[in-house]
Amino acid sequence: MQLSITYELVGSGWSKCTIEDGEESCSVSASYLSDALGNLVVAAFSALSGFASISFGFDEEPGEYRWVIEQTEPNQIQIQILEFEDLWGCKPNADGKVLLSTTCRPLVFAAAVQRAAAAVLAEHGEEGYLGKWMEHPFPIRQLSLLSELVAARE
Repeated sequence: MQLSITYELVGSGWSKCTIEDGEESCSVSASYLSDALGNLVVAAFSALSGFASISFGFDEEPGEYRWVIEQTEPNQIQIQILEFEDLWGCKPNADGKVLLSTTCRPLVFAAAVQRAAAAVLAEHGEEGYLGKWMEHPFPIRQLSLLSELVAARE
């Protein structure tokens, strides 16, 4: 199974993330109201570490894109991206509109996130990232831990 994730800063306080699995593609945006890239890196580390489930939001103004990652069987995860009209509405996952649903191995997801985050760091550096993202610094320590874990599992 292939999985590609790109993450781009598209202005001050805005990002665009695209996930593709060879059959489906989904692009979502996030504002600086959430630590979107940091949460994505932590989720990848968690999935590779064996967590049964994790979810986090890409905050929009005014909506939310919620990522839900669940282990479906040993060495298999399902990634869903759900859309909600309200920001911080605390709605159950079942109320969200499914924009993408795909399955892969945790290592495939973690490696895709690691590559995406490393590309952002290479393009902007820590200071440049903070200058564009404003509220949250680049997740350098989290990326380092994820990179170590991916390298150990490949």
